[in-house]
Amino acid sequence: MGLRTGIIAGTALMSAIQVANATSITDVITDNMVRNPEVAAALNARNAVREEVREAMGGLYPDIDALLGWGREWTDDPSTRAAEEPFGGDGDVDLWRSEATLSFRQMLFDGLGTQSEVARQEARLRSADARVREAAERFALDATRHYLDVVRRQELLRLAKLTLENHVTIYDQIRRRSESGLGSLASIQQAESRLALAEVNVLAAENNLRDARANYIRVVGAEPPTDYEVPMDLVMPASFEAAREAAATTQPTLQVAEADIEAAQAQYDAAYSRLYPTLHFEAERTWYHDIDGIEGQNEDLTAMLRLRYNIFNGGTDKARIRRTQHQIHEAEEIRNSADRQVEQSLGLSWNAYEILGQQVGFLETYVSTAEQTRDSYKKQFDIGQRSLLDLLDTENEVFSAQNSLTDTSFDYLLSQYRVYNGMGQLLEALEIQPPADVVVNESAEMAEAGQ
Repeated sequence: MGLRTGIIAGTALMSAIQVANATSITDVITDNMVRNPEVAAALNARNAVREEVREAMGGLYPDIDALLGWGREWTDDPSTRAAEEPFGGDGDVDLWRSEATLSFRQMLFDGLGTQSEVARQEARLRSADARVREAAERFALDATRHYLDVVRRQELLRLAKLTLENHVTIYDQIRRRSESGLGSLASIQQAESRLALAEVNVLAAENNLRDARANYIRVVGAEPPTDYEVPMDLVMPASFEAAREAAATTQPTLQVAEADIEAAQAQYDAAYSRLYPTLHFEAERTWYHDIDGIEGQNEDLTAMLRLRYNIFNGGTDKARIRRTQHQIHEAEEIRNSADRQVEQSLGLSWNAYEILGQQVGFLETYVSTAEQTRDSYKKQFDIGQRSLLDLLDTENEVFSAQNSLTDTSFDYLLSQYRVYNGMGQLLEALEIQPPADVVVNESAEMAEAGQ
């Protein structure tokens, strides 16, 4: 069953809130998503990890360093003494020294440690991407919930005011009958009490609407729109099993857990790489002038392959390997827990969707029969078979039925959005681009521009 605007029309919302240029749920989410603190924090965290990927990739490139130096040097060593003593010197040579060095160092092999670190950071980036979408999905559901709640409270206030108007009309009729001697004092007192209750219901509905608007501002970060659009239709999955299968591939919570496992595995590979030697190609060119107490120019050029291998470091590397193994198992158990949580949340949402859909059908019948009873009582009153108090009773019955239908209808609408959120497809269903996609495009443009 799709999300039916007919349910809303059944509560008279269609005529009340569907106007031209109304603000839809999609508009609200699109305009305010990136300003949401949780989404913005996730975006910044994602961007930070993106830079960590670039930082790790730097290890695959050579290091090129330049060194320049100039200053005073005092030298007293066997060579200066041998040169100075035959001429009566003390071997202490004072020179202005200058030097320049240009070095090049390229990692050739490190047990695939650098590649493993790049893989770990790329997995963390996938996790951060999923966390952005997770935060965006959560905001979309919260915004939808409070959007619908404001519309719900507006409709309940409209119903309360309509019931109050009907009570005022009936009260005036009872009062006129009492003043003409056709009604009893008890009747007018009962009518007054019902009228007072109707006034209280209007005030309570106004208070609930104010609370709903305040909650909307807290979640969305903007004033509620003046005009609302009837929620769009959603095509629901054929069954809970179909929804669960969809969640297995698109739920960002599960994607976060899977990426974290990949990051832990890459961290294990990086730890294991420390058991291997490292091989670097190193080249260095130096220029010295007036150094070591000897006047003149000196130049050196070296090009070396240097192999380094740690023989003993107190078992640190082995402990690091064992630690990363435990972290893999930890990440796997977190993934298993996430599987259960997602299935539970989706199951609760699906149950609500099915049960509330059935309740709406019965409540539509309840409203219809209550309205028919009220209309019949009015006809019977016209021929003297019903009292005005009977009319008050039927008005209250209709009001109660309409309230129940309105509440349940909106809960039913929300349950469908909850199902899509449980599958991780709410943004897609609302045709909203995830903020992570925007960031990816921006980074690609930066890479093309050479920034």
